Amino acid sequence: MGYKFNSHRYITRGVVAEIPLEIQLMLFESIEIMRDKVDELDWLQVMKLEGITKDGVSVLRILHEQEMPEGQIEYYLPYEFEGKQTVFVIDDVDYVTMLLASEY
Repeated sequence: MGYKFNSHRYITRGVVAEIPLEIQLMLFESIEIMRDKVDELDWLQVMKLEGITKDGVSVLRILHEQEMPEGQIEYYLPYEFEGKQTVFVIDDVDYVTMLLASEY
């Protein structure tokens, strides 16, 4: 069964506090891109965010992964982001929830 990620979307307080709105929107957009890349979406989408320096510029590295079927996308955005954070997006059919891994 492929998941759609098109139900009502909910975002936890942790995500609101830790992840800027434009990055939240980018993460949801990444799910659409993953859908085009693989045959089906897994119920769990994992996004690993890390602020790094690439070619002397501060960037946000986003590694978007799913297990079944296996898929991976990597992005580098010109965005200052401190530290590391893992975000889960879960499709429970009736609703879609974005939460920090630490909130799971």
